[in-house]
Amino acid sequence: MLPPFPSREFMTARLSGGDRRTHCRDGYRHAAVLVPLIASDGDWDVLLTRRNSDLPHHRGQIALPGGSLDAGEDCVTAALRECEEEIGISRARIDLLGCHDDIWTPSGFIISPVVGVLDGIDGVVPNPAEVARVFTTPLSYFADADTAQRQLLRHEGVEREVFFYRWEGETIWGATALILRNLLMLFGMINGEGRSIA
Repeated sequence: MLPPFPSREFMTARLSGGDRRTHCRDGYRHAAVLVPLIASDGDWDVLLTRRNSDLPHHRGQIALPGGSLDAGEDCVTAALRECEEEIGISRARIDLLGCHDDIWTPSGFIISPVVGVLDGIDGVVPNPAEVARVFTTPLSYFADADTAQRQLLRHEGVEREVFFYRWEGETIWGATALILRNLLMLFGMINGEGRSIA
């Protein structure tokens, strides 16, 4: 089996190689997500979820495991807690690589991405109150220019380019797509500069 690209060591170095951009905006809630990567035949798979349609925020959307920070939590603690609550993956199964730049969403969240390697998808148990589906998508899929669909959306009078991806009948867009694209830029898998608004 080929070692996954980019290597774990390279990703760790890139995530720790500069000052992480953080955001603070009045009235916004701070949240964290885990970007769970699983080695797969020379690539990395990204574990994604479809949120339950009954949730108050981002219902039915494709997401990374995560949620709002509780009092006294940092982004790593929150991302790991939410991962266990949503899909039953304990902290012991995750090798943390680092944190990437915050993004903010028009729905009122500042999201901190935490990147970790998961030892496999076995034992994933979705919490039916929060998660309708768990699936994986190759990281390289998001690096393929032919897979991205682009749309211009306007927020507070400013147009921004939003990326959409289709995978196995699911639409991956918004904050999840932006976080993945920002990581791909950091890892040198696509060109461009990272953005902070979903």
